Order: sequence, then C-alpha cells, then structure tokens
Amino acid sequence: MVALLALVLTQVFLTFRGLSTPLGMEQAQEARELARGHGFQTRVIQPYAWRQMLDHGKAPAPDAIPDTLDPPLQPLVLAPVFKVFQSFWPMSVGRNLYFMDRVVACVAVFFFLAACGVTWSTARRLFDDKIAGWTVAAALINGLLWDVARSGLPQMMALFFFSIALWAFAHGLERVKEEHSATMDALLMGIMGACLALTHWMGVWLALGLTAVAVWHLRPRILAVLLAGGLPLLAIAGWAARNYLVCGDALGAVRPMVLSAISPFTESWLLRDFSGDSPPASAATLGRKILFNVAGQLHDCWQHFGGGMAALLFFVALLHPFKRPEVRSFARGLAVIWLVVLLAMAAVGLPEHELDANQVHVLFIPAMSMFGMAFLMVLWARMGMKTPHDGWWSDHGALALATAFSAVPLVAALFLEVSAGLTSKGQFAHWPPYLPGQITSIAPLTEDHELVMSDVPWAVAWYADRPGVWIPQDKSQFSEMRKKVEERHGGIAGFLLTPESLRVERPSDVFGGDYREWTSEIFRGVAFGFGVDIMAHSDFPYREFLPLARQPSGSHIVVEMVFLSDKKRWETSLLPVADSGSRNSASGRLSR
Repeated sequence: MVALLALVLTQVFLTFRGLSTPLGMEQAQEARELARGHGFQTRVIQPYAWRQMLDHGKAPAPDAIPDTLDPPLQPLVLAPVFKVFQSFWPMSVGRNLYFMDRVVACVAVFFFLAACGVTWSTARRLFDDKIAGWTVAAALINGLLWDVARSGLPQMMALFFFSIALWAFAHGLERVKEEHSATMDALLMGIMGACLALTHWMGVWLALGLTAVAVWHLRPRILAVLLAGGLPLLAIAGWAARNYLVCGDALGAVRPMVLSAISPFTESWLLRDFSGDSPPASAATLGRKILFNVAGQLHDCWQHFGGGMAALLFFVALLHPFKRPEVRSFARGLAVIWLVVLLAMAAVGLPEHELDANQVHVLFIPAMSMFGMAFLMVLWARMGMKTPHDGWWSDHGALALATAFSAVPLVAALFLEVSAGLTSKGQFAHWPPYLPGQITSIAPLTEDHELVMSDVPWAVAWYADRPGVWIPQDKSQFSEMRKKVEERHGGIAGFLLTPESLRVERPSDVFGGDYREWTSEIFRGVAFGFGVDIMAHSDFPYREFLPLARQPSGSHIVVEMVFLSDKKRWETSLLPVADSGSRNSASGRLSR
C-alpha cells in the first residue's frame, strides 16, 4: 500500500504534465459547461456539427453549440467534481500546469484503482489469492495504463464498468454450473454495457461482445439476451433520439467516424467539412481498411498492451485446458469480446497508436493478465521450479519475473520524467503542440463570445475558455462560416496555430495534407524566423502576427505557435514569447 501510494503521488503530482488528448480536453470543457448549468453544450465547434444544425433549421449561438459528438457519461461524472473546485477554473498565464487537469487525472486514477479492486475479486473467484494479487500488481505497474489515466481519456471509467461486467460474467458462469439462474448477472452485465456505451463509442462494441457471451453461456438464454443486450440498446436509442431532436441526425457528429470507415477520408478531415457534402463510400474501402488496420494492430500488439507480458500470454493460455469449466468459458468469452472490439478498432483505425482515443486494448490488460499469470504458474510447476520446500521463489518466481518484465517501460521512463518534473515544476507540458500557459494568454485579447479558429480548438476551449473552431477544409468554407457568425452579430478574433498543423510525414504533405489550403498561414511563423513574410501581399484579413512560442534553429528563431488577428489586440511587453527549444522540447520527446 505504501508503494502504491508513492506511485499514485508520483504519477499524478510529480511527473504530471497535464491532459494530452483532444478527447480528454473536449470532455473536460463540456463538464465545465455542465457545471455552469449550460447543459450538454460544447465550446469546441466542429464545422461538420455546425453545418448539421444549420441544415436542420437550427441556429445555435456560434460561440457554443449542443454537443452531439462525445458520449455523455464522463462529463456528467466530472461536472459535480468541477463544481467543488469552481474557484480554480481560471488558469494563470505563464504556467503550463492547469489545476483542473490534475482534477481530471485524479478522477481517472480513482476509477483505475477501483477497476483493479474489481479485477482482484474476479481473479480470486476464478483462481486464487496469489494469482489475484500478482494480476493487480501487473496492472498497477503497467506504464500505458498510467499514461491513459493521465491523458483525460474516458478509458479508465470504461475499464471500471468493464471490470464489473466481467465480474458478473464470472459469477454467472458459476451460477450456471450449479444449475441456478444467472438472471441477475445478465442484468448487471446489461447495466454495465449501457454505461460503457455512454462512456465511449467503442463501448457499444464492448456491449455487443458482452451480449454475445451472455447469450452463449448464461441461462435462461432469453432473459440473458433481453437484459445484457436490451439495456445498452435502450441507452443508445435514448441518446440517438436526443441527437435527432438537436441536429436531425441520430448519429450526430459521430457520423464522420462511421463514414471514415467506408470512405478514403479520415474522421478529422470529415469533421472539418462545412460544405455538407457526403463523401464517396464503398464496401471495398472498408475491407481494405480492416485488413490493413488489423495487421497494424497485431504488429503493434506489444505497445497496445503496454508491454504487459502476462496480458500477452493470454493468447497462449487459450490453448491450455484449465480444469474448471467456468474458467475455460470465461477465457473463451473474453477472447470473443476482444475479437469484436478488434474489428471495430480496425474499421476506424488507430492513427495515434497506443494513445489513440479509440484504443481500447488497454481495457483488456487486467483481465487477460490473470490468465497469463495462471498459465505461467502451470509452466513453472511443469518445469520443476515449484517444489514444496523451496519457499517464496518456488511459489512466486514466475509471476514475479513476468511482473518485473512488464514494469520495464514504466521504470525506464520514470527516472527521466521525475528529473524533468523536479526541474520544470509548473512548466512541464505536452509540447508539441500544447503550451497551456501560452494558449491561455489569448483569453484577455478576446471577448468571451468571440470565436478563435485553431488547429487545436479543444485546447482553446479548455485552457483559454474561449470558443474554439476547428479550421475548416478550405478558405471558401471559412468565408461562409464567417458570414454565419456575423449574421448572429458575433465575430472571429483570429487564428491560433500550433505545431499540430505543421506535422507532416513527407515534404509533399505541406501542399497535399489536411491543411493544404492554409499553407501560407500555418508556415508563416517558420518562414518569419528566416526573414521572410509569406503573407506580405496576402489579402487574408487576419494578418496581424503575435508569436507565442519559438524554437532556435541555428542562427535563426523559428516561431512555432502564433496568433493571427484582424487587428493588434496586444501589448508586446505584456506577452513574453515562450522558448520551446529547451525543457519544453524535452517534454515533447517524452510525450511521444
């Protein structure tokens, strides 16, 4: 317990660098809107979602629109916690560590630890205290689980619900073996499936997998399918009906994620579309994406499971005939659920790899680890390493070795993170592309109702507390959006541009990537450092230039974060430029 407390304090306080994912910031700012009493409203404006509402005859205030993109449960849970800490909502300019980031991380860590407790109970039911203890130990020293917990993603809340569902499944298998009804277990699985579906959209597929294994193994079968499958379906139908009333589409702004699976375009590109046109779609595209993404995920399996040796051994443990039939049934059921979710992740892809918003392999790490530990114990005994008189090593050697190997990624990163955290307290950020202190500095330059166009609108909405609009696909769409804003007597303050839009894999991406229509604006800071103003003769109205972060490049200074405005809103002496070339660049390497 002392070691666990030290690990928690280290991860949440000493090495913490703030939220690191767009989804985490989106849901956090929505929770703040809920705490303000504004309902399910978001200040992250997706062009696609805005167009949906306009086409449906709705004319929401452009500085905040009803959210139809994110699942509602995590913001609902965070909102009352945020209300308690309302005095900490304003962020200090000049500091990169936002207090409310730590609040979000603490809530996620709470769910993570609670999920470990439920997993311990499940492993104890299926195996024994020894397997249960080492299973939880392997989960607690898994670096990826801690990274996800600190990222702001809803995966830790989903892990808690998933762990309860698996506990109910294990209990139901025992009830069926004893020829009793497992109705209450199917009911609990259905409730948890509904919670999963409202926590993360990949939870819909988890609920589908839970329904399949409930029908396969639990009795009475009719009640199992009605309870395990019906409750998630009701929850999804309720939220879909709400979306239909709001924007005229049951899927809401989730539709681009579905369309991205059957079209050649990415979800982010479709969310930035303000034209209202439907992209081309084909079943062949879906097939190619599934094959390509399945191969990629299997290739990166070690990273997706956080280097958890015991979890990866689950797939070998499936070949072992465990003595108890309920243990065998649980393992097969867990494999079925994972296969269902694997296909779903393959359809949408995981472009950000192990920290992608749709990466839910992490939810299987604790449950799979218990079977990997049990399989190791079998091998340990058959190798003659387990004897009645050899003491602790004889009983725990294999499990200790597996846990030690799993801890390597966490321990390897911990020393560097602790050192950087101690030397850069309050300034340690996920750069690139986030420098919260510099992003917050645009708040006093803008009015609360003014829109800020950005390549990181979620960071604008969360840190600067200003409505952030994702830069649309092209300038003609921007002109239309600007006209819609002016019709509502609003205004667009300017553009906040970060290294997020500077990322390219090939030189051709500069003129052929997602931001190809905005090349001159995005690369203005880079060119400015070499004495060239590529917008000198542009008629673009937002040309006033405020550098916010710079990077030394030989004898030149490259500006990596800029704020472009239609007029000078600032006093240069009051807004220092952050030097991103030393400690912040180190944190960027760590965040990758």
